[in-house]
Amino acid sequence: HLLWINLVTDGFPSLALAAEPVPRDILATSHRPSPASFMDRAFYLDIALVGAMSAALALWMFWSDYLLNLPAGVRVGFLVVACLVVAVVIIRNIIYPLSRTLSDEDLALLVEREYPLLNDRLITSLQFLKNQERYKDVASANMMQIVVGESFDLAGKLNFGDAVRSRRLLLIVGLSVLAMSTVFAHALFARDPMSTWARRALGADVAWPTKTKLDVKFLEADQLALYPTEEDLIINFNHDPENDIYQVALDSDLRIIAEPSGDIPSAAEVRIEVYAAERDAAGALVRKGLQSTIKREMVRETLGAEGKNERVFFSYNKRSAQNSWEEIYIKAGDALAGPFRVVVIPPPELAQPLELTYRYAEYLRLPDRTTQDRAIEGVAGTRVTLRFAVTKALQLEGIEGSRLLVDYNVGTSRAEPITTDPEREEQQRRATDEAKKAGRALPQQVFHYQATVTLGMGMTRYTLRVVDKGGIANAKRLGDQMQVKEDIAPAVRIHFSGDPLVSNQLVAVAKDAVVPVEYELSDDYGVGSARLYWRYIEESEFREFKPFAQSLKDLRERPQTLYKGSFNLEFEHLTRDVPSPSGSAKPTLECFIQAFDLRQTTDLDSKTGEPLLQGSKHNPIMSYELYTVDDLRAKVSTQIRQIKTIINAMVASQGELLTQSQEALARRELLNLEGEEGRRLRTDLNNAFQKQNQLLRDSEAVMERFGVFAQVYQFSRLERDDQARPQEARIQSVRLLLALAGADRELQQLLTPPLNRMRDAEGGELAAASEALLAVLLRNVKRARPDPNFSADSFGMLLQESRVISPGCAERARSLCEGVLGTGITPSERRELLAELERQQRLNLDVLKSVQAQVKKWEGFDDLLAGFRGLRDSQKDVNDNLKDAAKNK
Repeated sequence: HLLWINLVTDGFPSLALAAEPVPRDILATSHRPSPASFMDRAFYLDIALVGAMSAALALWMFWSDYLLNLPAGVRVGFLVVACLVVAVVIIRNIIYPLSRTLSDEDLALLVEREYPLLNDRLITSLQFLKNQERYKDVASANMMQIVVGESFDLAGKLNFGDAVRSRRLLLIVGLSVLAMSTVFAHALFARDPMSTWARRALGADVAWPTKTKLDVKFLEADQLALYPTEEDLIINFNHDPENDIYQVALDSDLRIIAEPSGDIPSAAEVRIEVYAAERDAAGALVRKGLQSTIKREMVRETLGAEGKNERVFFSYNKRSAQNSWEEIYIKAGDALAGPFRVVVIPPPELAQPLELTYRYAEYLRLPDRTTQDRAIEGVAGTRVTLRFAVTKALQLEGIEGSRLLVDYNVGTSRAEPITTDPEREEQQRRATDEAKKAGRALPQQVFHYQATVTLGMGMTRYTLRVVDKGGIANAKRLGDQMQVKEDIAPAVRIHFSGDPLVSNQLVAVAKDAVVPVEYELSDDYGVGSARLYWRYIEESEFREFKPFAQSLKDLRERPQTLYKGSFNLEFEHLTRDVPSPSGSAKPTLECFIQAFDLRQTTDLDSKTGEPLLQGSKHNPIMSYELYTVDDLRAKVSTQIRQIKTIINAMVASQGELLTQSQEALARRELLNLEGEEGRRLRTDLNNAFQKQNQLLRDSEAVMERFGVFAQVYQFSRLERDDQARPQEARIQSVRLLLALAGADRELQQLLTPPLNRMRDAEGGELAAASEALLAVLLRNVKRARPDPNFSADSFGMLLQESRVISPGCAERARSLCEGVLGTGITPSERRELLAELERQQRLNLDVLKSVQAQVKKWEGFDDLLAGFRGLRDSQKDVNDNLKDAAKNK
C-alpha cells in the first residue's frame, strides 16, 4: 500500500506519509495521484512554515526601519528580498511538490530514507514486483512473494499518524501561530506605526511618528524680521518644489529655522553632508560621492513672553554658500528632518557696465545724454532708459520676475517692467555672425535688457532686480539714489547794484547817474530771457524797462544755464517818461530783475494770449534815492567829514603805539618779561597788540567807505564839469594808500619790486614804476577804480613824499605785535622784533598822515567849491530879483 502514498513536500518526506492499513490485495490496487493529498496534514506544515517565515521577516523589517530610519531605497530593497525569500519557500515547499509526479521508486526511496529500519526492502520488493521476469532466474516466485510480504508486514507495523503529529510539526505550527499572533497583535496595538511602516515599505516618503515635531523653514529675505538676527545676511535662494531642491546663489546666506512642537527639546543639531557634483551633457547638476560631513549646534531662541505664549525655535545661519551640493539634516529630540538638498548656482551678474540714457522734455532743447553714472538726477518728466547686459537669461514674467523697483519718499514703491533690448541683441547677433565668417573666437554670449522710467516728484531710489529662469536674483545691489527735481523757476542774484552811503539807508544816486548793475541768472536747464521792472515807491505796480530785455535777446536762441552780466542802469532814461507821482525832490524807486526759463505755464499773456514762461520767484529789490548833483555832493561831503574824525583818531592811536614801542625798546632789561615790571610790560604789549589789530580793522573799514565815495563820484559824475577830477583823485589816493598799507603776504611780494624802483626814481622811470605799482595794487581795489584821468605820476610822488618804501606795514605791525608776545623767544629776539615793529608802525603812521593830508586837501577844496557854489547861487538870486524888478517897472 506504500506505493500509493502521496508525498507533498521534499523537505520532510516522512511526515507526508499516511498511515493506512495494508489490504491483502495490495498488488491489485493502484496508487492515488499526488494532488489528491492536497489537504493532507503535511501540507499544513509547509503553510505554517511559510507563515512563520513571513511573520519573522515582517517584524524584522519593521523594527529595523523604526530604529534605524532606513532610506527609501534600502526599505524597498529589503521588501524585495523578503518577498523573494517567501516566494522561494512557497515554490519549493508547496507549489513544486503539488505539481511534481513521483515514480514508485522515488516514493520507496523517500520512505526508506525517513524510516531506516526498512533498509532497502521496499525498493527490493518494488523491483521484484515490476521485474519478475528479470529476477526469475535469481529467485523463485515463492521467495519473491515472501520478500514482498515481509516488507509490507513491516510497513504495516509503522504508526504514520504519530509521525505526522510529531514534535517537529507541533513546534513548527506553534511557532507559526505565535509569529502570526505577534504580527496581528502588533498591528492591533500599533495601528499608526504599522500603517506608516506599510507605506514606507512600499517606498512612500513617510516619516515615523515622533514625540517631537519639527517645522523647518528656510527664511526668505522678507521673513527675517519675524526671526531677527544680529548678523547681516544676504538671502538669495529659490525653492524648486518639483525636485525639492533649494537653489542658492553663490556667496549668499541661509537662515534655517526649526520650530519644534510636542516635546520641546533643549538642543538641536544641524548636519550638513557635502557631496561632489558635476554637470552632465545636458547641463544638469548630478550628485556624486560624499566628501565631508559637518555638524553644528543650533541656537536656541524664544519669542514672546514666558508661559503659554512663549515660542521656542532653533536657528542656524549658514554663511557664504560655496559647495555645489549639500544635504542638510536637523535633529531635535527624537525628530529628524531632512534631507534638504541645497544646490549652489551662480547668480545673474552684469556682463557690461550699466548705461543710463536721458531723454529730456522737448521744451528743454537738450540732446539725449548717455552716462554710466548710476545716480539719477533730472527734472520731472525726463525719461531715463537703463540698458544692461547679464550673463544669464532672465525671468521677465510673473510677480517674482525681473523688474525695476522705484522707491518714493512716502514709503511706497513702483515696479517698472524689464524687456529685452532688440537693438543690442541684433548687434550681438551680427558680431557673432561676423566672427564665424572670419574664423575668429566667438564673443561672449550675454543677454541684453532695458527698462525705462519717467522721473516723477518724490522718487528717491531705484533698484534693478534681475532674476534668472531658476528664480535666483542678482547678488550685488544694482541701483542708486534718485534726485528728481521739479523744473523750478530760474534764480536771480544781484552781485552789485551800488552801495549806500549810510548802511541803513538807500543807495544815493544822481538823477542822471549810470550804475553798473552786476547780476547772475541761473537755471538748471537754461535761461531764455530776462526783464527789468521798476516803479516809484508810491506806486503799486511795476513797469518793464525794455532796453534790459533787448540786451539779452540772444538768450532766446541760445539759452544758458548760468549767465553773468552787467547792465548800465541809466536813471535819466529810466524815469524820462514817468515823472514821480509825489513830485518829491528826492524820489525813491525800486527795481528788480526777473529771469524766465523755457517752460510754459498754464497762465496766458494778457496782451499776446500766448502761454507765459516760468519766471523767477524770488527777485532781489534794488532801491535807489534820486538826488540833484549839489544835494548828493553835500551828502558825500557830510560823510567824508565824519570819516575824517575816525582818521584823526587812527593817526593819534598809531602815534601812541609807536611811542609805546620805542619805550619798550629802551627798557632792554625788562624784555625777558619776568618779574613785576616785566609782567606789567607784557600787559602793555598785549594791549598794544589789541589796539594795533583794531587799527588794521579800522583801516579796512575806512578803505571800504572811500570805495563807496568813489562809486558816488563816478556813477553820479559829481565832477562832470572838471575833467581833471581832483576830488575823486584824492578819494582814490586814500583807497590806494590804505590798500598798500593793509596788503597781505601774497600782495606784498608783488608790490615790493615796483616800490623799490620808485624809491629814488625820477621822470620817466618814476612814471613806469608807478604804472607797474598801480597795476598790481588795483587787484585789491574793487569797483569804481581810478579812471584814465587818474595820474600815476602824482600817486608815485605821493608815495615818495609819504616815505612808504615797503607794502603791508599795517598788516606787518599787527603780526609783529603778536610775535613780541611769544613765550618761546629770547630777549634779544624780542628786541629785534620790537625794532622792526617800530619801523613798520612809523611807516603806517606816515601812510595815515598822508591819508589825513589827502582828506584835508579834499575838504579844503570842497569848502572852496562850496563857496563858489554859494556865490553862484547868490548871484543867481540877485539876477532873478533884478529881472523881477525890471518887469514890475
